[in-house]
Amino acid sequence: METLAELRAQVLQLQIENARYREERCASEAKDTSDRASINYQPKFPEGISPCQLYLSSPTYRMVGKGKVHNTSGELLHHNPLPVGFMKVSVDLVLDTDAVLPLPDVVSETTLMRDAVGSFVGWPSDLIFPDAETPTRPTHKVGKGISRRIESVASQKEVPGRKLKSAAKDIPTTSGTKSQIMMRLEKMVDESDIMHGAIRTIDFDEGVFGAAHFEIIRKEDFQQLFEHTELGIAVIHTYIWYMYVTLMRENELCNRFNFIAASRINATLIMKNPTSVKNDLVDRFMAAGDNTTPSLYFLPFNSGNGGHWVLVAMDLSRLIVYYLDSLSGDWSKYPNMKKTVDAAIIKFRTKKNYRNRKDITWIRVQCPQQNNSVDCGFFVLRFMRDIIALNRIDIPKMYFEEYKSYSRANLDEMKDELCQFIVDQRII
Repeated sequence: METLAELRAQVLQLQIENARYREERCASEAKDTSDRASINYQPKFPEGISPCQLYLSSPTYRMVGKGKVHNTSGELLHHNPLPVGFMKVSVDLVLDTDAVLPLPDVVSETTLMRDAVGSFVGWPSDLIFPDAETPTRPTHKVGKGISRRIESVASQKEVPGRKLKSAAKDIPTTSGTKSQIMMRLEKMVDESDIMHGAIRTIDFDEGVFGAAHFEIIRKEDFQQLFEHTELGIAVIHTYIWYMYVTLMRENELCNRFNFIAASRINATLIMKNPTSVKNDLVDRFMAAGDNTTPSLYFLPFNSGNGGHWVLVAMDLSRLIVYYLDSLSGDWSKYPNMKKTVDAAIIKFRTKKNYRNRKDITWIRVQCPQQNNSVDCGFFVLRFMRDIIALNRIDIPKMYFEEYKSYSRANLDEMKDELCQFIVDQRII
């Protein structure tokens, strides 16, 4: 507590010195360019939550990320009042990973932009500017020249699988008409307080992730469905909840398939504390009870900082891990993930006194491939949906003959299912 008090005092002093420095510089520098002139511009944000661009002025004046500014009276940051001249922002996208936060978080020891994704930080109000666009991310070439954005948890009888609808031809991923249920949900959201910054908290059944879990749904999460943009964890988890209720529980498949929360196991957390992530995986395995008969654990894995989604499906009884990626490549892109998963499986089997008869086998499944830069989250959800609906523990290396490719109609079908589920559950 003494150390924490000292750190807070140091941060306060730095804030005072930083504010004094900015005032002196703004008073002395000429407004020779529009960029530098914008330092003195004080944008006014409407009350509530608004998209914003985050700038820093030292050592150079530049945009370092994007996020959302929370302009609400009495807003606190980690239960403490914000310093004068600062506003509370949530960081969604980092453009300069090594940039130092203007207000370091002494509680979580977060000092760099790359560690602040998905969290709240204090930001100087004169360095926050409105952003009318949906946050975009830098692009790089992956696989066969695809340009994508670096994208911020029963009985053993064979139950006949639900036959999923297949489209006769692909629908362009850049267009498409909205269904009646989606338009209905969109209208409900537009007329609710969600559009003014309110949120909805959803309590999941304990069986979904093996422990109590709740999810927070915001306006931005609904917009991901309505506008068909990159999916975040909240939408991924809510669709998993839908599959658990409609595909698994109704067909007595809850012991055949299990889900692992993406918020607990991802590249960012593995980088910070691999031991903790490994133990979380082991706890999830232990929560399912009997693992001697074939079953699958689905892990929607994110590459970090709101990055690319892949699916890792684990069969603990046969020591097989299936890897499904809608872009070319395999698990070698995420060596820390593979190391953590392998270590968790071995530790789990040791705790259960299971004999390790062979090494863990990883299989790269030749699954459908996306043709744009936003669909990876939708593909991961569709992979899980296919496997559960077909009631298949063994995933063919060349994927299922019924689903060699996905059309936009296949993805829109999932969105409609989720929209209907949200309406039925009276989340709005």
